[in-house]
Amino acid sequence: MGRFLLLDIFQWFAVIIGLTSYRVVDDRFVQTRLSRMYTLIVNVITVTMLPAATLDLFNSFSMGFWLPQFMWITPYVLHAVNYAVIVHTLIFRGHRNIIQMELHHLSVKLNREMGRAGKQMNSTLRRLFYLKTLTLSCMCLWHFLQSFIFIGVSSLSKILGLIIINSGFMILMSIVHCYFVSLWKVAIGYDFVNQQLEELIATRSPLISRYAEELRSLWSLHASLSLTAHKINRIYGRQMLASRFEYITFTAVDSYMEIIYYFSESAPAISKCFGISFFSIRTIDFFMADYICDLVAQYQSMPKHTASEGVMSNELSSFVIYQNSMNLNLKICGLFPANRKQWLNMMACILGNSAVLMQYHLMMSGKEEKYFKS
Repeated sequence: MGRFLLLDIFQWFAVIIGLTSYRVVDDRFVQTRLSRMYTLIVNVITVTMLPAATLDLFNSFSMGFWLPQFMWITPYVLHAVNYAVIVHTLIFRGHRNIIQMELHHLSVKLNREMGRAGKQMNSTLRRLFYLKTLTLSCMCLWHFLQSFIFIGVSSLSKILGLIIINSGFMILMSIVHCYFVSLWKVAIGYDFVNQQLEELIATRSPLISRYAEELRSLWSLHASLSLTAHKINRIYGRQMLASRFEYITFTAVDSYMEIIYYFSESAPAISKCFGISFFSIRTIDFFMADYICDLVAQYQSMPKHTASEGVMSNELSSFVIYQNSMNLNLKICGLFPANRKQWLNMMACILGNSAVLMQYHLMMSGKEEKYFKS
């Protein structure tokens, strides 16, 4: 797998926004007293100052020219949900650090095994990581530009408030990326095991002691990957349930607000384009978080169609049976699976909720027109 510069950059970025106090130094996952204190201070500032900064933003940036008066509470509900998820994310930071440390040790072992075998990362997984990193970067950049260009700054206090708001938003986006990267590393491990196992199955001679040792190593690695995947699913379960609730709330409310904003004549055209682009990019970003779950389950028990072509020893046959009988069922808090089908169901729910908001908007708009006419 090798060292990914983008992974190191994201780790530093996570430290800066207070998502973790650990960083990677010479293949070691470490935290210092300074980083621990810095992260604690950033977390306290974010939790205590974010509500005041958001209220100050609402007071200074009026939405009355495009958002109907009877829907004044809509952005407050949206940001209240965002704040609750941010607080939950920061409270359970220690639990995520534990699994991240364990995952780092497993990644170091996997790097060593892949280097010894001369294997490279699957191109599909590489492109998927690049795409996920691109969507995260675009969302953070969009939110930063929206805050400092379209809203504008007039004082030092407003600049500090916008920094806190942007930091909170980046925490919401980055925690989903952490979940994605964790399962992405597990998928790399499964793919390596599958490649090595295909080579062992395809051999035309009986397994010698060296191959038997290789098989035991692969079996151990596969079991470690499965155990780590279950731990990731358990530790990130409540977090991803909260993030999914935040995403549903954001998408349902924001799609309604974007429609109203889009048909507002006084709204700038470039702002409309930014809004539509951000909505689309975040949809793709969250889809990949569910897609990686499908991919991990697929790699974990990938069928061995070449099993009958080579020489099968008892050990190799047992491992193939063990691998094909495993079923990695990644459920969010044991409630529902995280996969592409569930993502489509979620999007259908979002469209339904957005339609309800639009119906309410049309009904109230009609009542207002009748009131003014009378």
